[in-house]
Amino acid sequence: MPKPRRSQDRQDYYYWEAKKRGYRSRAAFKLIQMNKTFKLIREGDKVLDLGATPGGWSQVCVEFGAEVVAVDLNPMRPIEGVTFIRGDINDEETLDKIKSVCKEYDVVICDAAPKITGHWSIDHLRSVELVLSAFRIAKIVLKPGGNFLVKMFQGEESQRVFRELKPFFRFKKFHSPPASRKRSAEIYFVGKGFKRAKEVFFVE
Repeated sequence: MPKPRRSQDRQDYYYWEAKKRGYRSRAAFKLIQMNKTFKLIREGDKVLDLGATPGGWSQVCVEFGAEVVAVDLNPMRPIEGVTFIRGDINDEETLDKIKSVCKEYDVVICDAAPKITGHWSIDHLRSVELVLSAFRIAKIVLKPGGNFLVKMFQGEESQRVFRELKPFFRFKKFHSPPASRKRSAEIYFVGKGFKRAKEVFFVE
């Protein structure tokens, strides 16, 4: 029987490893890898996980020793140590629920993706909208000095988004973890050391 191509081996590894470890998605390994690289989440942190379903990232955060509030439009099976809020991150009612659980968070993360249409420019722009929606919440609930991690599909608006977010963070970078599929155009914005709006000075 012929051996699978190496790229298939790589993809299958994370899929089957997630099954073996009980993670709800292979995306769990992306967060594990990025946290190892950037030290985003520490024990005792309060983490807001936006677009959380099915819960792979929330599971990892609990393993890191964090207290997690997870938010998604879709239902999510319960995870011990995770408070789940079902709602749209664009709704003020959802934001109110988030703040009612905890007024400030050490870390805000978002691995949400739009419904794929197959038209790349549309999917990219919808992804950008999700990034900006997640950041709108982060600007309200993220503690000064906190960390922000969000997924985006790469495209013509990527650099504009980076320019919009970067003044708010001491450290900022686009990053693609090893667990991201090579054929995927997803990329993550990593921001550390959040600064409130009054601390941000825009320089052209």
